[in-house]
Amino acid sequence: MYNKLIKAALLGGVVVFIWSVISWVALPLHRVTVKKFTNEDQVAEAIRNNTPESGIYVLPNTWAYNASTSKKEMESGRRMLEKGPVMFASISNEGMGKITPAPFIISLITQIIGAAIISWILLHCKPMTYMKQVAFVTLFGLGVALLGHLPNWNWWGFSFAFVFSFFIELVIGWFLAGLAIAQMLRR
Repeated sequence: MYNKLIKAALLGGVVVFIWSVISWVALPLHRVTVKKFTNEDQVAEAIRNNTPESGIYVLPNTWAYNASTSKKEMESGRRMLEKGPVMFASISNEGMGKITPAPFIISLITQIIGAAIISWILLHCKPMTYMKQVAFVTLFGLGVALLGHLPNWNWWGFSFAFVFSFFIELVIGWFLAGLAIAQMLRR
């Protein structure tokens, strides 16, 4: 059983990883959903001048309001929430440095762990046909998409197109992984 689990996890993880790279690098799937600032240099300067440290920033950050926050600032935040701009951003003041293999390796390991989880579940289910196993793994990808990305659309205003691109990537990736995993786990 563990031999099948390891093989299915490795193959499934590699398949999802390769599909993810293709969807980001070779296809316009994600590229068309990410917008460009009109003047990146001015925006970068404004960010540098207004972010004391790297981290997650929200505009307006109404969670930072407390008993000492003035009514004027609270009203300004309320208006900004209603009329914009509103922003959720991950800021890295230090930059990302040169591209190294590390993020790719971490991504591959993450996908292998995901494939191991779904393979383990499949090994503990009652026997299913090949296509039912593929559907089960595909449904896993849909679940990851729903729970992992839909809240960003709902709570943070991520565009539907941006979130949908992740849905497409995850559902297709886990469908392809399902084909491989189900083949490895055949009884």
